[in-house]
Amino acid sequence: MAGDLILVRNHRFHRFHSRFHQRQLLTPSLITGVSGYIGFKTLILALEAGFSVRAVIRKAEQATTLQSHARVAPHMDNLQWVVVHNLSDTHSFDPHLAGVTGILHIASPLAIESDDYDRDIIDPALKVTLSILNAAHRTPSIKRVVITSSAVTLISFAWMFGPAPASPDLTLFTTADINSNIAGPYGTSMEAYFASKTLSRIATRKFMEEEKPEFEFVNLLPTVVFGPNELATNAAELVTAGNSLALGPLLDVNIPQMVGATVHVDDAARAHVDALKPSVQGNKDYILSSDAPDGIDWEDAQNYIREFFPEAVENETLKLGGSLRARTWRLDTRETEKEFGWEFVSFKETLKELVGQYLKFVAAKN
Repeated sequence: MAGDLILVRNHRFHRFHSRFHQRQLLTPSLITGVSGYIGFKTLILALEAGFSVRAVIRKAEQATTLQSHARVAPHMDNLQWVVVHNLSDTHSFDPHLAGVTGILHIASPLAIESDDYDRDIIDPALKVTLSILNAAHRTPSIKRVVITSSAVTLISFAWMFGPAPASPDLTLFTTADINSNIAGPYGTSMEAYFASKTLSRIATRKFMEEEKPEFEFVNLLPTVVFGPNELATNAAELVTAGNSLALGPLLDVNIPQMVGATVHVDDAARAHVDALKPSVQGNKDYILSSDAPDGIDWEDAQNYIREFFPEAVENETLKLGGSLRARTWRLDTRETEKEFGWEFVSFKETLKELVGQYLKFVAAKN
């Protein structure tokens, strides 16, 4: 068998979180990537929304840590851990989809340096995506598959990694855009990661057109995801990925040019859960980004921090000595907000929440 199913039951009676006590249990959904930053927050929100979840992990011991979290523990009656050691196996998901109506596919190879980007990043991303789609196609109960893509699929490598123009690029990117030049070789793991997201997005479209499955798909295209980390237990664990971009300049670190577009991790997770609902139109892509269409300027962060945390600035817990230049990236999120029915949390508010968590960790250590 490609994977093992672990049923975890809590002996205390708490079928639902108190504020969802009267809510009917929603149909089962399978979620990949639950041990990651976005995936774990998605797991929490899905459980709190009343979904019955089959959460995919690679190692059985991961369940112990994840289920002990204060926001997961109250929902153990509605949670099953599915151990799948190799997500790219053709039939790895089939044994675990009986009765499942929705899949949230969040797991993805990370942009880690390698001597073979195709082997370690490109191929696994494509194989797992196709494994998910084919398994869903073989499972009549599946109504929708939601895939974590990326807004980087909208732009070319030259646009992303090349020098910024002398004047801001006012192009408004939409879901109709896609990077059409993704052939290797790739110069960095980040290029390979971006290519893997684009290739997976293209492969999903091709699969839907050729196979014509009964289920619908939704591709979610987040920009730079940052914000409080539910899994972090100290400051070092918090300063990773998108959070390192936001916190670095506040901690005296200079960071090269980055796109001026971000999204709160809560909004990214919320979009995944909401995308399972029939009220959101399927067979479409949705951009996830705050402060649209004009985006944000990373240099504004220092002024926001002086406003929110003057004491931490004065005592130099936050040195504010670093820099991060933003390249203007205009994105059209109107359809996302219309379909999902809510607005994105602003960059300013997201930064406030993230830095607040960081300062709590610093205070606890001292």
